[in-house]
Amino acid sequence: MSGRPPRTIAAEGIVLRRRPSGEADALLVLLTPGEGRVDAVARGVRKPQAKLRGHVEPITRSRFLLARGRGLDVVAQAETLDAHLRLKADLEALAAAMYCCELAERLSTAHAPQPELYDLLVDTLTALDAGAAPAAAARYFELHLLAVSGYELQVAACASCGADLPEAEAFFAAAAGGILCARCRADVPGRLLSVRAQKVLRFARRAAVAEFAALRMPPETANEVRSALADALRAALDAEPRSSTFFETVSRP
Repeated sequence: MSGRPPRTIAAEGIVLRRRPSGEADALLVLLTPGEGRVDAVARGVRKPQAKLRGHVEPITRSRFLLARGRGLDVVAQAETLDAHLRLKADLEALAAAMYCCELAERLSTAHAPQPELYDLLVDTLTALDAGAAPAAAARYFELHLLAVSGYELQVAACASCGADLPEAEAFFAAAAGGILCARCRADVPGRLLSVRAQKVLRFARRAAVAEFAALRMPPETANEVRSALADALRAALDAEPRSSTFFETVSRP
């Protein structure tokens, strides 16, 4: 055994992002379970007759054969596993999928196994393709993405002391890692969360994505949950996701 890395690798993956390169190539960002985030180039894929063309579209889950390069990997072969055509035909579902893919790219690691993140994205895209409520599916993805990326929010107990939380309005502080009890509430930025919003977050942690997406929430509760998770994501990313504005613009009230 020489110990050299293989020249080619077979991997299932989701196309998180695609952008043009040169006259006919495309640069891809893939999320795979075993290799994490992978940057690759698809040669000649923008030509009308290119065989790879439909297999490397954004949000598509495909099986890839990647040739190792000095910089970028090269897509040697690709076969579509799930094109997610139904969600791509719905603007709000498509916006939610694009948003989730951006978050996955921002919080993934290059060439490091991330099966939990991959499975989470697969489940969320599958639910969106099956008609799940886009906003609810996105909230589910945000909460679980934070957990699998090392930023898990404490929503069932005090994030500081671990004490049980009474059934009452509570203070949520993204910088502190979740909900704080009255004794631990410090002079940190945050917001008050109603009892109903706290219960929604706890339900999201234990439910499957389709089950959570079927939950009916009053608009004020949905806004509370959205704002709290947006605070947490800004703290983790130190920036606003680029696609969030578009997603919020097309989201149905």
